[in-house]
Amino acid sequence: MIGKVFQIFRERGGLLKALGLWDWFESLDARQQKAIKKYYSIKVIKNLNFPFKAKHFDSGEIENPLYTKRTFLGTIAQTALLEGDLDTAQWIYEEALKLEGTPFEAHLILNDLLLLAQKKKDFQKMKEYCEKDIELFPQYKEELRERNGGTLPQINTFEVYVYLLEREGKIREALELVEFMKREGITYPYYEEVKQRLLSKLPKS
Repeated sequence: MIGKVFQIFRERGGLLKALGLWDWFESLDARQQKAIKKYYSIKVIKNLNFPFKAKHFDSGEIENPLYTKRTFLGTIAQTALLEGDLDTAQWIYEEALKLEGTPFEAHLILNDLLLLAQKKKDFQKMKEYCEKDIELFPQYKEELRERNGGTLPQINTFEVYVYLLEREGKIREALELVEFMKREGITYPYYEEVKQRLLSKLPKS
């Protein structure tokens, strides 16, 4: 009983307070809270470059958290993914997407979710994540270009979506996406190869 009283009245601090994540964390059930703490602790132990310790999760004053809500949860989700807990990683990534943040942050999360869905061979989720990221592209492309030295790198969601469209027999749509990538200047080393393969699958007039 005394322990519960102290828990109720303990000072809220740490990264949860600094990032404004206390209400979110307390809205989770006990199992979910335990998973977040578990993979945060593993992150602290295994990543020597991670600037915080276990105690910083929910105690002490943090003046510069170095992360946003989304990027903080993303590091925890990534740890779960590396530990092979795909379902927990997916849940944490999707929780991060629900929080406020930038389109670029959403792009990074969606790309990680796509990799996770590929591991699970979940084609429905692969398509969902690709479509969300492609829809966001106009909002994050300039930041992505700036972070990549003035050029747009390869974008996995676009490449995978071309594959998914081809797999569904939507050849013209796949071709349109390939040409869109070319026009936008997205790095795509397989452009000619994929274009020719898709053209060969078009019905002969």
